[in-house]
Amino acid sequence: MDEDIAWSPPERDNGIGWIALSGLLLPVGWMVWLFLAFDAALRPEATRPSLAAQTVGDAIITFICAGTPLAGAVLLLLRRRRDRSVTLVGPVACLVFAILGVGTVGTATVVLAVEWADDVHRRAQPLTALETKRTPAQAEQELSAVGERVVRALGADISEGEANPYTRACALSNLQRGTAYTWQWDDTPEPDDEAQPDADASARRLSTAEVDRRTAAAQDVLGNAGMRKVDLWGSAVRLVGDGWLSESTISVSEASSLVTVETTCLAGGPGNG
Repeated sequence: MDEDIAWSPPERDNGIGWIALSGLLLPVGWMVWLFLAFDAALRPEATRPSLAAQTVGDAIITFICAGTPLAGAVLLLLRRRRDRSVTLVGPVACLVFAILGVGTVGTATVVLAVEWADDVHRRAQPLTALETKRTPAQAEQELSAVGERVVRALGADISEGEANPYTRACALSNLQRGTAYTWQWDDTPEPDDEAQPDADASARRLSTAEVDRRTAAAQDVLGNAGMRKVDLWGSAVRLVGDGWLSESTISVSEASSLVTVETTCLAGGPGNG
């Protein structure tokens, strides 16, 4: 009597290896991408990787996170044409991981690539006429002249205060390094040895209307220089400009005055003055 032969269904290949690899690479890629993004954002500007380097790094992560499952899906489909034991579970799962990779790190890479392209285009542009019209020495001299006219318009004696010009680095329209110039004058008296009572200090404050009245002539000087008043609060008036002068503040009280005038970002380094 012949023994019964046990029948068993053919083994099915669901592409578990490719699914596991794809499922592992995607979260790892997300974590690496987040680490690099935060590292670039939190670094000092001088040590921050360039947009080109960041874009290349993101592209590599995208290639690994999305390319690996995509390759797995293609290979499994090719095997399925020769071997019907290969199911569609593996290709479908790999395609899902590939789409997730493209939709997350891939989208971020495209956004960064666009930003890189815009940056390259902007850096290729020439400087504006406004940025190159004045040499550093001219900028400092003209700014000082404007500041002194403002002080005189306040009815103050410039020799009784202290002028303090200074500079800071800034980015020009094409992202090259430029310089912003600031001229500041202050005639705040030295504090008395004895603390002033709060009631006396409050009495020395000026009303907003009085501040506006006392600074009207100084505002006119800055208006003739292309600036306009945008804010009047407490003891200070703030003006902004669309030309080479960007911002100015005039602050007055019964006992002191403070004038600050700042330029926009101009080409060249600070002068020797």
